[in-house]
Amino acid sequence: MDEKTIIFIMVGVFVCLFLFAFISAIYYGNRTQKELSGKAGVYTGPAGEPRWDGELPGTVDDYTAPRYVYENMVESLDYLPENGRIIGYRISPDLVIHSRVQYNVNPPCLERYIKRLGGRLLTPDDALLLKANWGDISALRKKSGDEPLYGNKFWCSSRTGMPVCAELHENEIWLKDMIGFSKFYAPLILKR
Repeated sequence: MDEKTIIFIMVGVFVCLFLFAFISAIYYGNRTQKELSGKAGVYTGPAGEPRWDGELPGTVDDYTAPRYVYENMVESLDYLPENGRIIGYRISPDLVIHSRVQYNVNPPCLERYIKRLGGRLLTPDDALLLKANWGDISALRKKSGDEPLYGNKFWCSSRTGMPVCAELHENEIWLKDMIGFSKFYAPLILKR
């Protein structure tokens, strides 16, 4: 092959890759916009709509095990739908994780989902607490009719406060900076 043919093939490959990336960005951008605008449907799980702007107590003295936290501020080990929607799950005396888990969140949409759901990213220490209580929280979610936690990755903040991906391993959590990778998706689990 001569140089002109090689250059022509390289330009063709580049154009195809560019078109693929452009079409993918439009598709995923539209899907995310639809979800963020609420046009994709209303979340109807036991947690109801995800936005709750109430005030939780800073700490509780009677924590013994992971439990439900309801919108009327009742906390219980049992599923009690008469208390309203579930707004979170207490996993320590001073930590309540959000009831809503948003799966498949990519870096460009991370901040918008945090604003929509209301809450903050877990810190590395919070992530360790969640890891220790993963099975219990999954059981509580299943008991109330919601889906259990799955996967071994989720968004959290680094020690400096920047969003990173926490990857669960047997005895530890690895933090990975994935912000520059728009094709990377991970669940978003927030704290209240």
